[in-house]
Order: sequence, then structure tokens, then C-alpha cells
Amino acid sequence: MKAIFIERIGLPADALRVRDCPSPAVGPGQVKIRVSAFGVNFADVLARTGMYMDAPRLPFIPGYEVAGIVVEVGDGCKRIRPGQRVAAMTDFGGYAQEAVAQEGAVVEIPGDMEWATAAAIPVNGVTALLALKGLTNIFKGDRVLIHAAAGGVGLMAVQMALDEGCEVFGTVSSEKKAEFLRAMGVQHPLIHSRVDVETEIRRITNDQGLDLVLDSLGGSSISAGMRMLAPSGRLVSIGIASMTPRKTRNLVSAGFGLLKTPFFHPYSLLSDSKSYIGINIKRIAEKRPAVLARAFNDCFTLLEQGRIKPHLDSVFAFEDCWKAHERLHGRKSIGKVVVAFGEGEEAAG
Repeated sequence: MKAIFIERIGLPADALRVRDCPSPAVGPGQVKIRVSAFGVNFADVLARTGMYMDAPRLPFIPGYEVAGIVVEVGDGCKRIRPGQRVAAMTDFGGYAQEAVAQEGAVVEIPGDMEWATAAAIPVNGVTALLALKGLTNIFKGDRVLIHAAAGGVGLMAVQMALDEGCEVFGTVSSEKKAEFLRAMGVQHPLIHSRVDVETEIRRITNDQGLDLVLDSLGGSSISAGMRMLAPSGRLVSIGIASMTPRKTRNLVSAGFGLLKTPFFHPYSLLSDSKSYIGINIKRIAEKRPAVLARAFNDCFTLLEQGRIKPHLDSVFAFEDCWKAHERLHGRKSIGKVVVAFGEGEEAAG
């Protein structure tokens, strides 16, 4: 089969290479999928730039989510069978013609669902669901701040928060993205290069604070987020986008970013009645597969009910995967960037 490997740390065109390799073996409780489309995530960018601690040794096949047809199941599989159209979360290995996943991280999809749409859901949808509903809770009237609100996870979280009747604040990098959020119903799109986000939120909330902050930036953003929380507020941390180098690994800039990350004494959280929650879905998948499986199924239930819907920014052909990385890494995308076999539709702008 053909697969895309990260061969070296570097820019997309230099780091990503198509190789021939053996099809992955199927172990007990695993499902093999002939891949029709796969999602590109910021974790893949971190791995390519040398900033992802859990990445395998080079060279390796990245990729956490796929959509396709089941071709083989391992011993012990009871729910999934060959021939089913599915979406799945993988533990690396998704950038390939065939990939394996644990049965609990596989869900059947409707016959009329497009492959690119199905591939856009697993990672972003599960992350947003765990952040807002699975490991914490949001309620009608809650004030929720979502950083990078026009990204893949961001848009999923925005839809879930609006669906629950929350007052949503969303940070973005451009007026185009702010307009997109307004059209979705976001009450407070904030262009972070034009306003001081913390000052603006204090003004809008009359200094009453936020109920939940979904932080994908890391560094000093966490300190600001904790300051903006009201008593009983929760900050959910899902990434370190602000520390990601624009090109390749830069340990100096990453080190400065880590120095800006706050240290919490447990009694300060207790005294202020605030919570800090970190989410790493790879670790949850490894150690708490039942939690992941529940979130995965809940996410697709929301999709079937029409309460959430992925927004496809662009769909790239397999051989143009490096362009997909460029678009995501350059913060040009609104919603999800997907790679599909035999397809290619680049977004403008």
C-alpha cells in the first residue's frame, strides 16, 4: 500500500513523502479500514515540526482519523464487520491507503455521508465533546470562551455551546473568520490582533467572568484564561498552538512559551473555586478506551440529530497532502482540512 511518512523535521514539502509499505496487521479487537479520506490535525503539524512528544521515531506515518470501508476485523470484534462504511480514530497511521483502529473508536456512518465529511468529525468532534460535555459540563446561559474558534475543534465547540444556549466568545485572527462566526450565531467574535481579549471580555461581562474557557493556545493564554474565570469556572486546555514554530522546531521559542505557562497551587484553585482540566485524547484512548468510545458515539449522535455539522475548509488529493499541511499550519483554514484519495478541492484565500 501507499502511505505518507514524516521523514524529517521540516516544512511540509520537505518532510512529507509518499512511500510503499506493507499493510498494517490486525490485532485482537482491531479493525482494518480501506481509507477513502483522512483528516489533518494540528497534532500532525506539531509532529512534523518536532514539537509533539508522543510522536514515534522518524520516519513514521502520522494521522489520527480516517473514513472508509472495513476490510478485516480481529478476534473479539463484535460490533463492526467487513463491508461497513465507517469513521474511525487511529493511533497514528491514518495517512495511508489502509489503517487500523480499535473497535471502540470505530462507528458506522450513513450510506449517503461523504467520505470527507466523515473524516472531518472524529478528532475535532471528540475533543470538543470531551471539553464541553464529557469531562466537564456547560449549561444554558453559561459564558464560554473558545480560542481559535474558526478552527476544526473550535467550530465543533462553538456549535455545541450554542446548541446548549450558551453566550459564546470566540477568538479569531481575521475579519473573514469573525464574519463566519457571526453568521453561525456567535455573540462575541474577537479578533485577537485588534483587541485585548481579556480587557474586552471583562468589559462585556461587567467583570463577572466566564464559566468555561477552551484553550488551544497554551503559554500565557492559560494565565489570562484563569484570571477571566468566574468562581466555579473551568479552563480546559487542549493544545499549545501559540508555541508552535512557523517552520520547524525552535526549542528556544518553545522554551519561552513554556516559561509563560502558569503553575497552580492546589489551594489557590480551591480558594478561587476554579478548575483546570487537560485533555490528551491519545492518552485517553490508551488508558480509558471506554471514555473515548462513549464520547465518540455521543459525538455522532449529535451529528445524526443535526445539532452539529463539520465545516469543510478544503479537500486535498493524496499526493497534495503537503499543501493541506501548509494551509493548516499557515492559519488560513476555516473549519476542517481533509485529504481524500482521488479528490482535490482547494479553498481560496
